[in-house]
Amino acid sequence: MPGIRWVQVAPRGSSTSLTLVTRFDTMPPGSLLGLVLQSEDLDSDYRTLMDRGVRFESPPPHQPWGLEAVMLDPDGNKLVLQRRP
Repeated sequence: MPGIRWVQVAPRGSSTSLTLVTRFDTMPPGSLLGLVLQSEDLDSDYRTLMDRGVRFESPPPHQPWGLEAVMLDPDGNKLVLQRRP
């Protein structure tokens, strides 16, 4: 996608990474909006969370970089549940 930059960094051997992106107008540089959680079975995790009352922006759309669903917490923060292809 034009204009989108995605850089993901992690210490060697770490299961945690930091991702810097330019694709979200709602997440300007320097903001603290957005947290991405990896899922091995996003469809199942999505259904389980929905059944427990978690609100999502929409059902998980397929994106070129994988499958993801955006959750909303009680304070309005957006948390992304993602499965890579």
